[in-house]
Amino acid sequence: MSRAEAGSSRLVDALKSASKVLDAQGVAHALLGGMAANLYREEARATQDVDFGIKASPAETVALVEAFEKAGWRPQLRAGKAEALRIAHDDLPRIDLLIAGTPFEENAIDRAATLTIEEHELAIVTPEDLIVYKLIAGRARDYEAVAAIVNTLQELDSTYVTGWLEQFGLSDRWGLALEEARRLAEEE
Repeated sequence: MSRAEAGSSRLVDALKSASKVLDAQGVAHALLGGMAANLYREEARATQDVDFGIKASPAETVALVEAFEKAGWRPQLRAGKAEALRIAHDDLPRIDLLIAGTPFEENAIDRAATLTIEEHELAIVTPEDLIVYKLIAGRARDYEAVAAIVNTLQELDSTYVTGWLEQFGLSDRWGLALEEARRLAEEE
């Protein structure tokens, strides 16, 4: 896996368990959030949960709830700015399944790359898509993660990132993230 194994072995166990249920249900999904960021940055940061983006219709979401319950998880549908399925397990860290609700989110899942984690193939959003996700969220820790990704990878498709951010009316955030990346690089 690399980058300090992108988290603890319990997180990896949770990731693999949830991914197997999603695969069995035929639900397109891709790793995102802190674990994905850790795979694209030099120094891993602590994360407490696993985040996936999923493409699921309402009927598929109901079927997912049942499948996760059968697998020992306690699913809870959450509504907010975006719909999500949060699943908890007595022995594993929490998983958040963010249901794609925009063309960007669907595209990010479709463009996902494949990686192998402990002999389990898994989709992960591209660094550019992860950057867009993080800059849409716009929290301080998201800017820090984007800056770390920029400083680690350095070759990113800026046109792709700015194109999506413009569609969300957030085009200024890429420049702010690049400034943060420069500031962090100078501190090292």
